[in-house]
Amino acid sequence: MLMKILKISILCSFLLFNGVMLSPNYCLAGSVVEVVALDDEFAEYDESTAELSDPFESVNRAVFTFNHNLHLWLMEPTAKAYRQVTPSIFRTGVVNFFSNLVEPTRMLNSLLQGRFVEARDTFLRFLLNSTVGVCGLMDPATYDDMKLNERRFATTLAHYGIGGGPYLVLPLYGPSNPRGIGGLVGDALTSPLFYLLNADPVVVVAVEASKAINKTSFKLGEYKKMLSGALDPYIAVRNAFTQHQQQLIK
Repeated sequence: MLMKILKISILCSFLLFNGVMLSPNYCLAGSVVEVVALDDEFAEYDESTAELSDPFESVNRAVFTFNHNLHLWLMEPTAKAYRQVTPSIFRTGVVNFFSNLVEPTRMLNSLLQGRFVEARDTFLRFLLNSTVGVCGLMDPATYDDMKLNERRFATTLAHYGIGGGPYLVLPLYGPSNPRGIGGLVGDALTSPLFYLLNADPVVVVAVEASKAINKTSFKLGEYKKMLSGALDPYIAVRNAFTQHQQQLIK
């Protein structure tokens, strides 16, 4: 019983800190500090975005306010201090390394969606970056024009017609929905990192928080800039998330 509780705690920690404090995910090509948003809920949005079911808006707004303040007052200052003392080549290597660890999950989801050529290309990309790229610290696959395919379990669920469900704002993680939460569980259970770190929940939390800080160091100020002209920041983020989900499904 104790072991079950421990495993659940580890999984929850992994899920929350995998997207800690509204930190979007990025991929960097080699040593070039070129950030490409792959799973960015805060990309540019269109205010004409279709209405999203939000029956829990009052609770969502409270959680959003908590996440918003946490990002501005803790995450950004920490990432700024980290950036000032850490060489960009090191920070790029960290992003590349953890992105490479997600390749098995991407490959599996390509297979589940029947995208066999894409799965093969993802495997070859993983193989090249894990060997020539020194365990993924470098990204020679991108220089070799091998495209990164961003397939996750949430897109697999959508591929098979499972709807997103109502809009939810998760503490620390940010915008999501029931399909997204199910996708996070699938992503976590197929991540090599989850099994490498599952002996110690504290280590899981520390590693995932460090990843988030490292990613945020490349996008300092962008979240605040995106919301600067918004009359209602909550609606702005919700619209951005909705549009992002529509693009993923397409």
